[in-house]
Amino acid sequence: MNIEQIRAHIDHLIRTSGSNYRSLSLQIGKNEAYLHQYINKGSPLRLPEPQRRRLAELLEVDEQELTDLPLPKTISQNRGRSQTALVEMISSQNLNHETIGFLSLPKSDFINITSKDPNSVKMLRVVGDSMVPTLKDRDYILADFSSNQIDTDGLYLIRSAKQISIKRIQQLSPSEVVLISDNTNYKPISVNLKKLEILAKVFFVFRTEKIA
Repeated sequence: MNIEQIRAHIDHLIRTSGSNYRSLSLQIGKNEAYLHQYINKGSPLRLPEPQRRRLAELLEVDEQELTDLPLPKTISQNRGRSQTALVEMISSQNLNHETIGFLSLPKSDFINITSKDPNSVKMLRVVGDSMVPTLKDRDYILADFSSNQIDTDGLYLIRSAKQISIKRIQQLSPSEVVLISDNTNYKPISVNLKKLEILAKVFFVFRTEKIA
């Protein structure tokens, strides 16, 4: 297909997906008019690679369908399931970034959980009881490792005083935050941001409770 045919094909995919230009434009990290302008005004001429890849994931199609340029087979065949690297928290003192497995979900299920780039999402096992009842020992969490700054109050994977942990963070000022353990047996701690490293933002939990 040529450039014009690709544009028409993407328009058809969007219309039959049940979504719309505005929603998909925002989900690929652009302003709400981006895809309308691309399809109807031809600007940009081609979708940039990050937006093309993300749009292919959202529409659940082969990335090759969204460009007239030939893509390597390893890219064009990457469809159907999103893989999220499984990263093990081996102790409160260390974090092993060696991949020991994968969480594999249909793309539609992954997108229902988050619109984040699956390449930036890692899965970790919770260690300890400091975040009970929100997170229990041996639960699994999904964390976005592209979020290494505090954008809103929430749960974060942090390194403080050489220890790695998950804490609820509330920002008191541009330079100071409170680290909160949901378990009331642990007291909140005020910390200067300069002494804190934000590793990732926690956004999803998988429970590991036996039911039989």
